Amino acid sequence: MSEFESYCAALLERVRAAGWEEREQREIPYGRQWRLARRSTESAVLNAYHGKKGCSFVVAGPSAAHLAEDLGTALPASGASGAPRASLDPFALGPVRVGGDESGKGDYFGPLVAALYHVDEAHARELVSWGIADCKQLSDPQVERLAGKLEETGRGSVVALAPPHYNARYAATGNINVLLGELYAECWRALAPRLAAPPPVVLIDQFTPAAARLAKALALPRGTRLELRTKGERDVAVAAASVLARAAFVHGLREQGQPFGADLPAGSGSPVSRAIRDFARSFGPPALGEVAKLHFSLTPPGAAAPRP
Repeated sequence: MSEFESYCAALLERVRAAGWEEREQREIPYGRQWRLARRSTESAVLNAYHGKKGCSFVVAGPSAAHLAEDLGTALPASGASGAPRASLDPFALGPVRVGGDESGKGDYFGPLVAALYHVDEAHARELVSWGIADCKQLSDPQVERLAGKLEETGRGSVVALAPPHYNARYAATGNINVLLGELYAECWRALAPRLAAPPPVVLIDQFTPAAARLAKALALPRGTRLELRTKGERDVAVAAASVLARAAFVHGLREQGQPFGADLPAGSGSPVSRAIRDFARSFGPPALGEVAKLHFSLTPPGAAAPRP
């Protein structure tokens, strides 16, 4: 067993001893990530990393502070909780570019969000100094704090599609990737007039293999090319867009639950299934269309998505 494997095994032993359950595990750049839950009311993310300076871990998510306490550490008062910062130009696309990312695509409740963010070399360095990172490496309070700073720059554009409008537009398209492409196009039309000149490249975290369809939706000007890259959040422009998109999703999720007095969970796992049952029992299945993406298989009878 390698040093990193031993480190991960010891981490998980401490996590399990504190009552946390592993809901999902995946490989991430330079490490491994676990999504954890406890007593159906707490959720957190644990990231373990290995590098030249040895092994380390970072916690994030709604219950990150509790997980940090259980692991015998504490979250810093500010910054990115030690998460790896995004890189200035990992794909060698040049210093001036627009980055794009989305949020809410895999979440039953809440809006679908797309965001774009423009950088030049000096501003990219500034974002790195702020601790901008892939939003999945940050807690939601950190995301909302950093999103506030990003919004002040005027370099971003965000479009959030609330469930009632999402359901109608999905019924017309029947394809979430087509719909997401339309949202990116709306973001671009809002951002482009604010740019001094068209950027050489628009880099979007890859969500679809249909690059030609997305390029047609964006209708970028001559001289601006579209790049789709997996793990695009390694680039600081895409990471900034991910922060803006996640903040808008978190805000929308919170706002859409308020009229019903409901605390709507993110994701599509077992806590969501319970929330669906509770919500439908309290307000009736048709009301789910106000807060949820109805084409998901989780949708109970009586709340079918509208037909075009």
